Amino acid sequence: METSSSFNATNSPKKITLFDMNFPTDTVNVLPHMQELRQKWREQDFRFTKEQQEEYDMLLSARKERVKWFYETGRVQVGPKVIKKVEDTQEDQDD
Repeated sequence: METSSSFNATNSPKKITLFDMNFPTDTVNVLPHMQELRQKWREQDFRFTKEQQEEYDMLLSARKERVKWFYETGRVQVGPKVIKKVEDTQEDQDD
C-alpha cells in the first residue's frame, strides 16, 4: 500500500477557469456596446458623430483582436462537423 507522500499533486485534474486561460477579459462586453452604437447610428440617419465614430472604431478593433485570439488559441471550428456513425461500429462487433 502506497503512502500519501508518493502522491503527485500535478497528476490530479485541475478545473480551468477563465483566468487560467489567459482570456482577454478587457474585450468581453464589446458586442452590447457596438449594438447600442449601431442603434444610435440608425436613429441619426445612418451617421455617427465624431466621438461615436471614434468609440465604434475602438470597439471594432477590440472585437477583431478578440476574434483573432480565438483563432490563435484554436477555439474556432474550421471546416465541416464530422459525425461518426455509432451504428456501424456496433454491427461490426456483433460479427
